[in-house]
Amino acid sequence: KHGKKYRLMYQVYTLPKYMEYGKRFFEGVNERYTAYAKLLEPKIGIPYTTITPLIFIFVRACVHYAMFEDEYYLKAQMEVLKQGVALFADKY
Repeated sequence: KHGKKYRLMYQVYTLPKYMEYGKRFFEGVNERYTAYAKLLEPKIGIPYTTITPLIFIFVRACVHYAMFEDEYYLKAQMEVLKQGVALFADKY
């Protein structure tokens, strides 16, 4: 559903002319995901510094799936995330 939009966005933001715009866009994304992780921290008991990279992995897997419809990649990443969250929940 969103594959064409993501492909276009990545094509534009990787052009030298728009690279700085892309960096600024993704800095904002990083800030939003970190803020979301901070909201999740008290609810699931895992530090936001651990949750944030898990969110990055989740989003990357979803975008990759949207762009390439690669179900194998998506399922593999989701399984690792499920196991990782369970391990972190036990640890913290």
